Amino acid sequence: MTTLFHLTYFSFLTCGIAASAAVLYFFTQIPRLRGHLRLLALLNIGICLVSSILHFYFFMRLQPLTAGATGITEMTAAITSLPLELRYAYWLATTLVLISMFPLLMGLERVGTTFLRTLLLTDAAMILTGYLGEHATLAHLGDNLSLLALFWFSISGLLFSYLTWSLFQVLRRLPVAEMAPTQRDALAYLFFFFLIGWMIFPAGFFYAIVFDPGVGVVLREFTVNIGDIVNKVIWGMLVVYTAVEIQNHQQQ
Repeated sequence: MTTLFHLTYFSFLTCGIAASAAVLYFFTQIPRLRGHLRLLALLNIGICLVSSILHFYFFMRLQPLTAGATGITEMTAAITSLPLELRYAYWLATTLVLISMFPLLMGLERVGTTFLRTLLLTDAAMILTGYLGEHATLAHLGDNLSLLALFWFSISGLLFSYLTWSLFQVLRRLPVAEMAPTQRDALAYLFFFFLIGWMIFPAGFFYAIVFDPGVGVVLREFTVNIGDIVNKVIWGMLVVYTAVEIQNHQQQ
C-alpha cells in the first residue's frame, strides 16, 4: 500500500473526529444564543453531523482494504461506489446552508431577503453545472476533456465568480459602525474561507483528470477531505463563535 492510500484512509477518520468534536462544541453554545443566531448553531450541527457520518462510513468501508495487499485500485473502486448524484446532492445541500450564513451573520434587516435568494439560486446553479461537467467527463474517462464538459465547467466557474463578486459588493457596503468588531472581523475571515476554501473542491476534481484515473480519484478524495475540515469544521467554529459574540454585544 502506498503513502497516498494511508493519507487518504486516515483523512476520513480525521474528518469524522473533527466534525464530531465540532458538533459537541456547537451544542454547548446553543443555550447562549437566541433567534437567528441560534439557527446558525443548529445549521452547523446539521452540516457537521452529516459530514461525520459520511466520513466514518467511508473509513469503515475502506478498513478491510488495509488488511491485505490492496492499494489504489481497490480504494478507487470503493470510493466511486458512491453515486455521483448522491455526492452532488450532499454538496448542494451543504453549500446552500453554508452560503446562507453570510446574510444571517450580516443581518437580514441590513442586506434583505433578495440578497439571500440570489446567493442560494447562484449556488444551486453552480453546483448543477459542476455536476453536468463531471458527468460529461466521466462519460469519456481516459480521453481528453470534452468540449461539453469544458462548457459546463466554464459556466460553473463564472457562477462562482458572480457569487464572489456579489458577496464582496455587499460586504463593502455594510454599515461597519453599527456592527460589533468581532462581527466585522468574522465576515472578512469567512469571505477568505469562501474564496480559498471553496476552490479546493474543483481543484480536487481536476486531479482526477490530470493524473492517472485511479490515483486522481484517490488524490481528489484526500483533497476534498481537507476541504471539508476547512469549509465545514473551521468555518462552523468561526460562525458559532461569532454568533455568541454578537449575542453578547446585543445584550450590553
